[in-house]
Amino acid sequence: MDIFEEIISAKKANMPVVLATVIESLGSAPREEGARMLVKKDGSTVGTIGGGAVEKKVLDEALAMMSSAAPKLLKYELKDIGMACGGGMSIFLEPLLPAPQLIIFGAGHIGCALSQIGTMLDFNVTVVDNRPDFANAERLPWADSVIAEDYDKALGALSYSDGTYLIIVTHKHAHDFEILEQLVRKPFHYLGMIGSRTKVAKALQQLRDRGISEEVIRKIYSPVGISIGATTPAEIAISIAAELVAVRNGVQAASCTLSQAPAATAHKST
Repeated sequence: MDIFEEIISAKKANMPVVLATVIESLGSAPREEGARMLVKKDGSTVGTIGGGAVEKKVLDEALAMMSSAAPKLLKYELKDIGMACGGGMSIFLEPLLPAPQLIIFGAGHIGCALSQIGTMLDFNVTVVDNRPDFANAERLPWADSVIAEDYDKALGALSYSDGTYLIIVTHKHAHDFEILEQLVRKPFHYLGMIGSRTKVAKALQQLRDRGISEEVIRKIYSPVGISIGATTPAEIAISIAAELVAVRNGVQAASCTLSQAPAATAHKST
């Protein structure tokens, strides 16, 4: 498998890789401009930029930037790093990061619309619902994964990371809280739950009563979405998607959240 096939394979598997390309080769450098090496998260490589000390340095740099979206230019005088061939090399490192994971609990009207928008925004979208009539590939063809399972079972089978975005928009308040209580104990980058101000205040107090710290509670976006006066499922989905983008880009949006700021009226999914 060549480098570009490996890149496609990594993208399908939602795994990060870094592409190293020689953009300048001077003197007796071991490879010419255009030579490439793909570095995987486990430290394995495809292709070569010349071996020896320069390749080891590039490998270490690539592994250190697996979670960074910023490219990097490296320049080496080969004699300075112990390579007898001499010459010099400039290598461009380009992180090819997986799409951020967005897990939507609830495949009702809002969850359906949000899953489509999330795909358009380059999230890797998983939709979970305990109703097979709602959670199926025919109804949600744009989602990367659709899970029709009881929520408890699905929550245990899913993987989470510090980069995961989590949205709770089920059709029952009881489901929402059960899911929220489990998700606050998982790693996440964003966790949002839909609901009225009254429902959200009650849910947050229940978390406190069950020992969840204020520090964790302040990380919850609820009611979810930015304040745009949304009323329809599509508008609510847009308000949630806008908040996801704001968080992803590190921008402070006009939030509706009760746990973080004064809240606006929120809505219930169906």
